[in-house]
Amino acid sequence: NTMTIDKIKDDGFYVQRQSFSIAEVGLINRKIDDYVQQPHPGIVREADARLIRGIHGPHLFDDFFTDLISDPRLLRPAEEFLGERCYVHQFKINMKQRMNGQAWPWHQDFVYWQRGDGIRSPRLLNVALLLSDVDMLQGPLCFIPRSHTLGDLSTVPEKTGDWEQDISKDLTYQIGHRPIERLIAENGVKYMTGQAGDLILFDPLMAHCSSTNLSPHDRALLIVTYNAVSNAPVSDGSIRKRPEFLSARNFVPLAMKTRDYMDTAYCDAEHEIEELVTK
Repeated sequence: NTMTIDKIKDDGFYVQRQSFSIAEVGLINRKIDDYVQQPHPGIVREADARLIRGIHGPHLFDDFFTDLISDPRLLRPAEEFLGERCYVHQFKINMKQRMNGQAWPWHQDFVYWQRGDGIRSPRLLNVALLLSDVDMLQGPLCFIPRSHTLGDLSTVPEKTGDWEQDISKDLTYQIGHRPIERLIAENGVKYMTGQAGDLILFDPLMAHCSSTNLSPHDRALLIVTYNAVSNAPVSDGSIRKRPEFLSARNFVPLAMKTRDYMDTAYCDAEHEIEELVTK
């Protein structure tokens, strides 16, 4: 709606409370648990090589997540904000596991998609879903309001690594200390605490970070990045393509799904439980 679009344009983000029910979030979390039991591409671990840091591109390998990205609660606000049909450029689940899920330093997302994937314009929208209740101890997303109006704030790295660095705690493109000090003095910060099922919509130029999860509870965050179809990547051959689970190859516009896929998934889960019980 108009209010949501205006808030994102003005502040760089908008929070929509309780968009998904507790039962729906529980189902998504169960599907994630099932997904990581298999060695899919795009599952990335923390520096200790044990804890999962992030899951990238599950919609490429699992029908449930393929359906989820077309859920109207996720897709419709993106189409309304961008003013046209969309496809998913990137889909990730940042796991932030309890007591040790590592930080994400201050950065903007668009620079990775521009320099790493060949997307020309920041006509994308991040749609994030809290998969657990989030308090300050869990390392919530932290935004600097209105920072999205200032263009690319990233410092030029001395050297760039491969795609693994782009999703590590030592991000390739970060925002320097002095710009952050100035921005916070001028605009303050907003912490994205909330309840499981809340949606956070934010601009790809928003300056943001999150600290280490020092709580005894996991802090999983699902983020779908929608791109306008007219803004699909253009490559002149100078960009080395990142894996498909980070940079989409399919630019076909998505069609809205009914929420029947959730009902089907519930039935499948109940059937699996019944089979286990009767064995």
